[in-house]
Amino acid sequence: MNKWSIIISLFVLFSSCKKHVENKLIGTWHYYYLSAADTGITQLWTFNNSSELIRVIHRQDSLFYDTATWKVDKQFAEPSLLEISGLDGYFDGTYQILKLNKKFLYLQRTSLFNGSSNGAFLRLEFAKESL
Repeated sequence: MNKWSIIISLFVLFSSCKKHVENKLIGTWHYYYLSAADTGITQLWTFNNSSELIRVIHRQDSLFYDTATWKVDKQFAEPSLLEISGLDGYFDGTYQILKLNKKFLYLQRTSLFNGSSNGAFLRLEFAKESL
């Protein structure tokens, strides 16, 4: 094989890896609070294939929803990253995808939306909603 065919093959391989991660992410995920103070609240995050994220929060007496954008960044030999922007100041940022399969999604924020890593740590755990 010549040099160019190897480069093109690698490019296609890593493009398909990114698309594979995106396809697994698309759907509705039930966010699980890691704090006992948040019991009685349900959050559903829906990742659409148009890079739109819709978050719905159910409380006992109210319903709130907002939207954001998302993007997967997959580099050669690097972990998959998920960028969320426009949701709110608390959840916006870049997350490392720790686990993503048909049932579970675990995210760990590595940087805030402004790029700072100071105080960025946030772990989110989700289970896939069945239709």
